[in-house]
Amino acid sequence: MKVKIILTFFMFTLFLAFGYTAHAENLYDSYKDLTENDLKNSIILSPESSMAFINGQKVSAVQPIVKEGKTLVPLRFISEGFGAKVEYHTKSQAITIKHANKTISLKIGNNTISINGESSKMDVTASIYNNATYIPLRDIGEAFNKKVVYLKKTEFQPYSLIIIRDMNATAIENSNVIRAAELLYKGKSIVYSDRFMAVIKENGQLFLSNNFYNFEPFVYQEWIEDKNTVRLGDIWFNTDMGHFYLDYAYNTTRESILYRVDGEVITRVAIEKAPIKAVKTYLNDVYYLTRYERGLLDAHETTNLKSATFNNGQWFSDYLGKPGYYYGFDTLGKAYDWQINDNGITTFGYLRSGDLSSDERKKTFGYYTIELKGQDHELVTP
Repeated sequence: MKVKIILTFFMFTLFLAFGYTAHAENLYDSYKDLTENDLKNSIILSPESSMAFINGQKVSAVQPIVKEGKTLVPLRFISEGFGAKVEYHTKSQAITIKHANKTISLKIGNNTISINGESSKMDVTASIYNNATYIPLRDIGEAFNKKVVYLKKTEFQPYSLIIIRDMNATAIENSNVIRAAELLYKGKSIVYSDRFMAVIKENGQLFLSNNFYNFEPFVYQEWIEDKNTVRLGDIWFNTDMGHFYLDYAYNTTRESILYRVDGEVITRVAIEKAPIKAVKTYLNDVYYLTRYERGLLDAHETTNLKSATFNNGQWFSDYLGKPGYYYGFDTLGKAYDWQINDNGITTFGYLRSGDLSSDERKKTFGYYTIELKGQDHELVTP
């Protein structure tokens, strides 16, 4: 079975692999693992800021307030943010909100809220503060049939975050998405972020963080292999196409993530369960080998040799060679050199997958030339 991994960069691929990119000010721009539907019909606010995000887009907002332990949010801002029409009747101080098939009614100074004629009591009355009408956070969420998440300010999180979202848009609550939003609230310039890492720019220099709290300089460092040290991530590769950075998601998915770093333009090339151990480029494509340390997913249907091509704002990754074969390493883990030219990739390989005896497996040992496109190879030297 042919396996294809399509890594999509959303919001019309603002971060192109070979072009200019602006620093992100919106969640759309800065967070690469969300889709348009994840942020659609969502609002993020903070009681400590007049900044908000509507559908992932940064906007100026009427700031939420906290009164007697209750969090109150601006009624008109929330309602119009979800596309509702708000009518305020000055004489009666009544408010009517129409949204889809709902009509929501309430009055200033009254704690009754009516939704399509069914009334209920709010914790506190609707009130005017700073020329804006406020009602309790929970009630506005229920009125629009939204999920409300309130993350209080802590020692490590200087901003409280209020998330009002669709019931099924759980991706917004990924901890690193929340931290990316917090970075924007702090006024940080996010160059790139996804669920694995964030890169910001300060004083003309890039800084990297895997936990979105502690940042270190993000600059190319020559990798000098040490036989006594095992490194799964934080490794740079210098190629004809420039620099590639290998990250390892130790705290989350335990995956290897390969990025291309072209100045301030960062794009994610591939995600692999097995550790990525070598990276080369040829013409405009990226080639990499994974190692069989923790096994390969569906090993009988794929190989550990992959290629990645950038096309129309996406990296497409696919395996090369015959399914079940293992290239670039022998049964003892020794690494072999691999050469790339127009004819293909030449390196050591053998059939690892399948219930073979030791003698049967040894008969497949040899140097192979693997096609640059497709799933075939030719035995060059047994």
